[in-house]
Amino acid sequence: MSKIDRYIANSVLWSFLVVAVVLLGLDFALTFIEQIKKVNDNYTIQSLMQVILFRLPGKLAEYIPVASLIGTLMGLGTLAATSELTVMRAAGMPIWRIGFAACQPIVLVSLMGMGISEFVAPIAGQKANLIEKFQDQEAGTFSLTGGVWLKADQDFVYIDAADNTGTLYNLQVFSPDGQTLTSIRTAETAQHIEGSKWRLNKVTETRFAADHIDKIQMEHADWDVSIKPEHLFLASQEPDTLSLSQLHSYQTYLNQQNLDGSQYELEFWITALRPIASLALVLVALSSVFGPLRSSTMGGRIFSGVIIGLAFQNALNLFGRMSVAISFPPVIGVSIPIVICLIAGFILVRRRG
Repeated sequence: MSKIDRYIANSVLWSFLVVAVVLLGLDFALTFIEQIKKVNDNYTIQSLMQVILFRLPGKLAEYIPVASLIGTLMGLGTLAATSELTVMRAAGMPIWRIGFAACQPIVLVSLMGMGISEFVAPIAGQKANLIEKFQDQEAGTFSLTGGVWLKADQDFVYIDAADNTGTLYNLQVFSPDGQTLTSIRTAETAQHIEGSKWRLNKVTETRFAADHIDKIQMEHADWDVSIKPEHLFLASQEPDTLSLSQLHSYQTYLNQQNLDGSQYELEFWITALRPIASLALVLVALSSVFGPLRSSTMGGRIFSGVIIGLAFQNALNLFGRMSVAISFPPVIGVSIPIVICLIAGFILVRRRG
């Protein structure tokens, strides 16, 4: 049986790889077409290509469940079209054994996907974010969109971008006195020195007096703020670009500060439960191959896989966002479509076999 297991696993694995390459290729092409309008003298074609390529590891990890579904449909569908599955069943091989063989490569790629999500995608995605942010820095302008706002002590701080070395980019500090704005400091970069001390570089400070405005430019300035550098870095990132450990760390910090960390908790569970989601969709694919898609064409199987995958992804987003909106535990919202697929797939497979 081991040779048959390897044969089934190889068929599913190669089909998965083909589907993953096609999905990444489509994503690359569509993203390039959508983002080409942003190209200018500062944000060149080369920069755009770098951004898209840096975000591909994260996209690969995100596409693993859908690619597992379509890959299983294609791999087992090919064996069904050549009557090889029929021969296996006639030889006494149960459906659960075929399913076990099909799940082996999916477990492997799911674990690889977890590794990518933890160690590769966050670093690459954060580099992509910095490249996009640098176009404003090179143009000598400051953008108040796409970054993050924080309340630091008595000041309000805007950070356009940050990296994991503790460097902040395009920083603006708004200092009020009650309801009156007293000064604005802008800095191209800021480096953490120690404790609560930061060094601002290329600083422009605008001070608002009762009857005049003073503008002072400095090469360097000191900045004291109580927020830790790792929290400033994590706050400047989108939740979907963070690793599981970073999501857990920042969510814990927000909860300790009595702030809303549900978006980070939601993204944590979406990533953490991705391998189980992949296996649930493989179970659905297995029940379909031995059921309604047994005699369909390859095109029909791919189309069915795309529809099921889109329905699953939409349900995942719907229940996940709903759980955040109604202050329900995100883990339950994310688990609902996964559990539905597991139960439906198990019942259908049991009926077939």
